[in-house]
Amino acid sequence: MEEKILILDFGSQYTQLIARRIRELNVYSEIVPYNKLPELDDSIKGIILSGSPFSVTDEHALHPDIENIVNKRPVLGICYGAQYIAHHYGGKVMRSEKREYGKATLQTETDNRFWKDVSQESQVWMSHGDTIKDIPEGFEILAKTPNIPVAAYASKAGHFDHPVYCIQFHPEVTHSLEGSN
Repeated sequence: MEEKILILDFGSQYTQLIARRIRELNVYSEIVPYNKLPELDDSIKGIILSGSPFSVTDEHALHPDIENIVNKRPVLGICYGAQYIAHHYGGKVMRSEKREYGKATLQTETDNRFWKDVSQESQVWMSHGDTIKDIPEGFEILAKTPNIPVAAYASKAGHFDHPVYCIQFHPEVTHSLEGSN
């Protein structure tokens, strides 16, 4: 049985690139539509919620049933995925006063293992019109940028059976200089 990372596709322009970068790390990845989650067998080691051109606050936003994955596998939310997790668990997501698109300096707030081999200040690529204003209860902020207070956050130890990490930036693009670290 081949171990894999499952990527839930919300229509992001970066979803294929996420899969490619994971495969370049010698890990098999599989892309599935956000609303077609397969049964979580033992081959699935983690799940990524991709970005999306939608806003989680839109009336017709894509709303997956993440209760079927959180607590069952480690989860990484990227951009829309991070915003959706915040929104779903009671955080506040709103239209950014200053849209972030392009290079930004990520400033890590903690020495969380998520940042292993990543500099305390690292260049990342942002592409979002919404921002996470407040994170949900049971989570902690891991990083910010000069323009946004929540660039990365994660579930606190013991809050879920498996960790949930959420990032507003795109580590899969070459402009995120330490994205593969």
